[in-house]
Amino acid sequence: MRKILIAEDDFFIRDIYSKVFSLSGYEVQVAVDGIDALEKIKANHYDMILLDIMMPRMTGIDVLKNVRTLTTPVKDTPIFIITNLGQQNVIEEAFKLGMDGYILKSQVSPQQIVDEINSYFINKESVPQQ
Repeated sequence: MRKILIAEDDFFIRDIYSKVFSLSGYEVQVAVDGIDALEKIKANHYDMILLDIMMPRMTGIDVLKNVRTLTTPVKDTPIFIITNLGQQNVIEEAFKLGMDGYILKSQVSPQQIVDEINSYFINKESVPQQ
């Protein structure tokens, strides 16, 4: 079972995503803000991290920056930004910092997000490891 961290400050969105991922066979943990997310990332192993950008106490971009400075294997954990911000400069900055994917929440259903993450894992497993 893959373990996923969902960092989202909105209770209802966090609850919906948690339920949809759980029903899809993921072990789910949640973080209510950026500091909570970073603490959980340092203390646990995750197969995937989903970060909202606009969160209290620390933005998703700042969490991403911090994670990529940690030691392996934590720093190599796949991270998807899931947000309503579609600004090109934010997307470019996140990719430069090592983001693995970007999803605009307002354009997809929670199940489509699960499908996107499942596709990521399928594609990653089909690529030969070097």
